[in-house]
Amino acid sequence: MPIRGRRNRRFVVEDSTVEYRKHSALPFLGGSPKVSPLVNLSVGGLQFVSDDLYEAGQRLDLKVMVPSAFRSLNVRGEVVWAKRIIDRDSYRTGVRFQEPAPEDISLLRSLEERYWSISDERKREMENLIAQRYPLHREETARARAAAAAAEAEAAEAAAAAAAAAPEPQEPAAEPQPQPVVEAPPPEPSPEEPEPQEVEPEPEAVSILEGPTAIPVYDLVAGIDPRAESGTLLQGVPKYQITLPGITDRDCFAIEVHDNTMRHTGAPTFDRGDIAVFSPNVPARSGDLAFVITQEGGVFRQIFFDANNTVRLHPLNSWYPEQRFHRGEVQGLWKVIGKYESFIAK
Repeated sequence: MPIRGRRNRRFVVEDSTVEYRKHSALPFLGGSPKVSPLVNLSVGGLQFVSDDLYEAGQRLDLKVMVPSAFRSLNVRGEVVWAKRIIDRDSYRTGVRFQEPAPEDISLLRSLEERYWSISDERKREMENLIAQRYPLHREETARARAAAAAAEAEAAEAAAAAAAAAPEPQEPAAEPQPQPVVEAPPPEPSPEEPEPQEVEPEPEAVSILEGPTAIPVYDLVAGIDPRAESGTLLQGVPKYQITLPGITDRDCFAIEVHDNTMRHTGAPTFDRGDIAVFSPNVPARSGDLAFVITQEGGVFRQIFFDANNTVRLHPLNSWYPEQRFHRGEVQGLWKVIGKYESFIAK
């Protein structure tokens, strides 16, 4: 049962994602899961960026992946609202949890305490960054704020009437609504701008040469020596070479994908026969896609830097398990900077 009142404070967890799909009695009828960024959390619900527009009342199966936690949060939720993000075909979607398990509530409480223990300045920084990345129209924000205020008043009345358990007016208050979020974009572009965490334009920063360069393509099983002076030394003969517009990094290399571990319905997705291009000159951050070398060999995964120097390797295809390694066991790590999609292989 959702938890009511002020205890459902919203909080931001950086570099977190939500795997979601429609709830169905038969899982395969819910479609393939998609992975999108988490906007914020509360003990009663969450807000995330969705590629799909869901009607209020739609039930979803959710898997929240938090880098600083040692397990994912698996809950069922109900869509309360959805607002389109400016200039994008995606939506900020508010969801309230339906009967979360005690261990899930415990995890949410610990994340909440951790967030509210940081400085107010850091909180504003994190929320303003989200406001800049996923801005909403002012009218929609005002409507969402009004809905949140009405829901809070409703929840307060219900809490006063029934002290033990209350039916349903609660969770709209728990909707991670964009209250501080909208006030930030217009007024505070300057303080928050120095934090260039929107490093998505990184591929352009890779342009070291003036024109396309030949990119050697290897099998996924190629051996790599990370101690080479140039940053990478691939052992074996490349199968062939390609050039891609905008990629001029002389040290980059490509790997042909031979499985479906990185295939899902979201974007980007990598199917059999596709080619992923990696660079040693672009630093990889938590949540990026990368080619990683460990004692067990090389794998192409989404990477997360968790607590205690743990590196988590997450396949985009949820049918495959995650892997965890100590940072010292990672011998090499290179971020994706490009993709070539093979239509012949399909």
